[in-house]
Amino acid sequence: MSVFAYMALDAGGKILKGTMEAEASGDVLTHLDRVGCTPISVKAQAGAPKQTRTLRDWLTPDPRPEDITGLTLDLAMLLKGGVALDEALVILAQMEGRSWLSRVLRDLHAALSNGRSLSQAIGQHPKLFPPIYVKMVEVAETSGRLEEALSGLAVERQRGERLRKRFVSAIAYPSFLVVAAVAVLFFILIYLIPKFEVALQGFRDKIDPSALIVFEMSGFLNRNLDLVVLTLAGLLGAVVLLNRLGRERGLWLALFARLPFTRAVLANELTVTFCRTLAILVRNRVDISTALRLIRGVVRLPGAGPEIDRVIADVRQGQRLSETLFRGKLFPRHVVQMIRVGEESGDLADSASRVAVFYEAKLDAALGRVIAVVGPAVMVLVSILIAWLIISVMTALMSINDLLV
Repeated sequence: MSVFAYMALDAGGKILKGTMEAEASGDVLTHLDRVGCTPISVKAQAGAPKQTRTLRDWLTPDPRPEDITGLTLDLAMLLKGGVALDEALVILAQMEGRSWLSRVLRDLHAALSNGRSLSQAIGQHPKLFPPIYVKMVEVAETSGRLEEALSGLAVERQRGERLRKRFVSAIAYPSFLVVAAVAVLFFILIYLIPKFEVALQGFRDKIDPSALIVFEMSGFLNRNLDLVVLTLAGLLGAVVLLNRLGRERGLWLALFARLPFTRAVLANELTVTFCRTLAILVRNRVDISTALRLIRGVVRLPGAGPEIDRVIADVRQGQRLSETLFRGKLFPRHVVQMIRVGEESGDLADSASRVAVFYEAKLDAALGRVIAVVGPAVMVLVSILIAWLIISVMTALMSINDLLV
C-alpha cells in the first residue's frame, strides 16, 4: 500500500490535514466522503517509506475484525482504569504477540506522539477501522467520552460478529455436506466400482443402462485421473479467488439475494444493520446526514445503496427521515412508523435500537430455519445419490447372477 497526504474540510468548515495508507487515491477520497469530509487534495507522498513484509508476515494473516474488537475492549478497559491513551497503546503493543497488530498499535502511538488525535491516527488504517469507527471516536474525543464510546463500539461489534458467525454457519454446514458427498462419490467411483467391473467382464451388453452409466463414469475418472485432479485444484483456486472477490464486491450477497430461502434473511439483516448503526451514531451525537452517509458505506445489499442515496438527498433538503423512508421500499411500514415515533418524541436512537433488537431476534430465527431446512435437504440428496450408485451396482450383479443360474 502507498501513503497519501490529504487535505479536506470537515462538517464545521475546519481544514484537516493528514496521511493515510491506501491502495489508490480513490480509496482515500471514498473514505473522506464517508466520514463526512469534503476532499480538497489527495497526493501520494514522494519517497514515503514502504513497509516490507518478511516471509513470516506473508504467512501471517492481517488482523481480523475480531482482533480489532478485542483491541477496542482492552483499550476501553485501560482508559477506564485511569491509564493515559498513549500509555495504553504502549502497554497493548508490548502485550500483543501478533506482529501486524503490534505494528498497528505502534503506528497509532507514533501518530499520537506527533500531535494527532486518535481519530486521525486510526483514519490512516481504513481497512482495519471503518469510517463509522473513526467518526464515533472523533465525536467522543470532542465530548470527552472516549472510553464510553469505545466500550459501546466493542459491544456492537461483538453483536455484529455473532450474527456474522451465525450466518456463516448457516452456509458452512450445507457446504461441508456437499464436499463430503463429492468425496464419497469419487471414492466409490475410483476405488470400489472397478473391483465390481472385473466380475462383470463379458456381460456389459446385458447390464442395466443405469448401472452401465455408473461403470462408464468410473472408467472415465480412472482413465483421466490426472486431469480430474488438476481440474479440482483449479476449481479450488477459483473458489478461493471468488470468495475474496465476493467479500469485497458483494458478489455473494448478490447471489444470496436471488435465492428464495435467503431473501428474508438478508432483508432482516439490512434492517438490523441500518437501525443498529443509526442508533449508535445518533446516540453519540452524529447528525442524521452524516450518519446516513456512514450507513451507506456499511450496507452492501444489492439495491439498497441507491435507495439510501435517495434518502440522503431528501434529508439534506430538509425532509424527515421517516417521510423519505415511507416513500421507498427499503423497510416494512411498521419499521418506518417506529422511526417516526422516535423522531416525534426526540428519542430516535432508542426507537431505532428497539427495532434492531426485534429484527435481530427475527434474523436469528430465520437463520435457524435455513439451517434446519437446507442441512437435511442436502443430506437427503447425498443419500439418494449414494443409494443410486449402490443399487445400480447391486442390480447389475444380481442380473448377472440370474443369467449364470
